[in-house]
Amino acid sequence: MRRISIATTVVLIYAIIASNCFADTRISRGAIPVIDNVKLSQVAGPIEYPWGIALLPDGALLITQRNGKIRTIKDGNLSDPIDFPVQVYFEGQGGLLDVAASPNFAKDNLLFFSYSIGNTQDNRLAIGRGKWQNDTLQDFEEIFKAAQGKTNDRHFGSRFAFLPDGTLLATIGDGGNPPQAYLDIFAREQGQNLHTHFGSVIRIKPDGSVPDDNPFIDMKGAQPEIWSFGHRNPQGLAIDPETKVVWSNEHGPAAGDELNRLEKGANFGWPRVTFGRDYRDGSNISFKIADPEFVSPILAWIDTHAPGGLTVYTGKAFPQWRGHLLSAGLVTQDLRVIDPEGDALTGEQRIVIGERVRDSEIGADGTLYVITDGPQGRLLRIDPDQ
Repeated sequence: MRRISIATTVVLIYAIIASNCFADTRISRGAIPVIDNVKLSQVAGPIEYPWGIALLPDGALLITQRNGKIRTIKDGNLSDPIDFPVQVYFEGQGGLLDVAASPNFAKDNLLFFSYSIGNTQDNRLAIGRGKWQNDTLQDFEEIFKAAQGKTNDRHFGSRFAFLPDGTLLATIGDGGNPPQAYLDIFAREQGQNLHTHFGSVIRIKPDGSVPDDNPFIDMKGAQPEIWSFGHRNPQGLAIDPETKVVWSNEHGPAAGDELNRLEKGANFGWPRVTFGRDYRDGSNISFKIADPEFVSPILAWIDTHAPGGLTVYTGKAFPQWRGHLLSAGLVTQDLRVIDPEGDALTGEQRIVIGERVRDSEIGADGTLYVITDGPQGRLLRIDPDQ
């Protein structure tokens, strides 16, 4: 675990004294209790750069690879790579990213994909959909692309979640770390600019059109798809089917990762407020960790977690975790089990994986699947160890 610097400690103490508006934020640092009554086994691998995973109604798992390939797993058998119909920008953090099945998949067979397009000098996030039939993707169409391009291969966001009304939420990163710039200022500043899609969560209809009740649809110059903003690089998104709460985990800068409860029209403050510091030299990005103008995180990881995908557990195999959040850990190489109502001592546990964890999914029987990150990624299964 990364140790918090003296300078960071001073900033945190200053902010705590100066403001109590983050009183509901839990701080995660130090040793996290390990869950050891689980059994870990490999289902399939190697899988090149896996990123997204989705369970289909027939029990098959579908996995995206950032290099523009799709894999399926049925009865433990890994398919040959299936070509994605679009040439993706496969560099850095870019490529073929998330996948989600339509809430009406049994009738429409639609799969939704996020992916980066373009080149080094002009790339952006796009969203498309197609019909999944006979293990092939047919009638594929692009339904959204970010309004502005960028000149780096970082911070695409890209996670999906469907709201109860059938509209689709998707995350978009802020444009990249300095010295990356957009409009002659640091790209991260676009998180506060409603004229760009950078640093936002968008909401669209399944055909890509804009819902007429989006919060900024009548604001002149604002991108009408934006649902919330002030984000850095959210790579986890999940909706609790019982409470309807929308959750997101988000990569902060050094020692500043967050778990957020999203709200329509809300500003989450990046980069005006942050628990983290600049990667380049440890300097302050902001002297504030909270402000009444912005929504504060529910949980702030001061020891870097580097969150990947996020899942709300709804299965039966681990009844003690129902309603808990499962946050994939890239740097921490674990799966965090988070009680959103817990406290700093009891609200977070970890399943040690020992590899960078990119995403998780709940199997049809309630057991868990995780995909590990990298050129030799794997699909692993987590079962109760009775």
